[in-house]
Amino acid sequence: MRLSTSRCLFSDAFATMSDMARPPIPITPQAVKRIRNHDCWVFRDELLDPRPQVQPGEVVAVTERQGTFVAYAFYNPQSHIALRIVSLAQDEPVDRALIGERIKQAITRRRPLRATNARRLVFSEADRLPGLIVDQYADYLVVQFRSAGIDGLRQTVVDLIQELVRPTGMLERSDKAFRDEEGLPPVTQIVLGAVPDLILIEEDGLQFWVDPYHGQKTGFYLDQRDTRRCVRERIQPGQRVADVFAYTGAFGVGAASRGAHVVCVEQQESCLALAKDNAALNHVEDRMDWVAGDAFYWLEAAERRGERFDWVLLDPPALAKSKADLPKGRHALHRLVASALGLLTPNGTLVLSVCTYHLLGLAEEIVRMAAQQRQIRLRVQGRSLQAADHPWILQMPMTRYLMSWQVQRDGSPAA
Repeated sequence: MRLSTSRCLFSDAFATMSDMARPPIPITPQAVKRIRNHDCWVFRDELLDPRPQVQPGEVVAVTERQGTFVAYAFYNPQSHIALRIVSLAQDEPVDRALIGERIKQAITRRRPLRATNARRLVFSEADRLPGLIVDQYADYLVVQFRSAGIDGLRQTVVDLIQELVRPTGMLERSDKAFRDEEGLPPVTQIVLGAVPDLILIEEDGLQFWVDPYHGQKTGFYLDQRDTRRCVRERIQPGQRVADVFAYTGAFGVGAASRGAHVVCVEQQESCLALAKDNAALNHVEDRMDWVAGDAFYWLEAAERRGERFDWVLLDPPALAKSKADLPKGRHALHRLVASALGLLTPNGTLVLSVCTYHLLGLAEEIVRMAAQQRQIRLRVQGRSLQAADHPWILQMPMTRYLMSWQVQRDGSPAA
């Protein structure tokens, strides 16, 4: 098998490279300063001496102009992110022992997490393992190899995870657009044992089916756990809830479990079918209605019909995947928020989640402008970030990618 062959190759590579100097790549002084402050990316235009002869994914020594060591990194001349930092210590070579220790530390940090058997075990740069994602769903794991560097160590990573977690099966879902930037083909394959088409997980007393092969991300929005919990604790029996961009119904099912009446809006019928199964699984299907359709148009049509909700839960997909997309993304988010505000009862609450890094800093202003357009006053009830198993590293802005706002209409026109 190809993976068995890779095991020998990568073990030999580790042994060889740990005894020899890594190819040096000097970077600009500005990049040096940033990396020594624990940033983790160096862009192609920050290289002083690009080395196209170095293979994509090879470990290199990042240096200052005069040759002083700065860090070890995965190098990829094909990517806009040319260097992904792995270690700042010169006596800490990138070998099997280091990768194993990093994975072990990441798993250990997740042990305090309670009330669920689904969690992110490894979060890429935030766990100092650039490009590696490992999500746990009950007894199964879903992994992603997002960078050429970590992709080249795939069998070593699989072996180490197997030793540390002992899963029943492991699925690779490296099938996303991020692979294109790294010059890697999409891959979906079983790398260990067997993984069923659907996996049953638990979260705060509720159960959900997860589709690991076709679901968004790796099958479930694990990063929204804290926001789901916060919203569920506040929802009261009998309230009306609109779960917009419902995906597989985790927010909506949670609201219905509190006695609320929920309308779930989701364009993908396969996701809506799974949401219905999740509702039945938790015995709340009698309190849930379903709309297979475009969220933008449903919001506007619902307002024209005079529908009103105590809660509108708005969790759109990424609306601006690059800076070039910002104007379009900003317009789309404003349209969504303004429409959602129009559906609120006098004291209704909007829960807005933004998973677009480029829009995070603008989201509060967008909500404020949408409220001005609607001539309503909003009271901030709370904010939340991605769940703790998706850590935000202060010096790595890109690791904070998700924020949710809870804003309540105060019941009177703005003065």
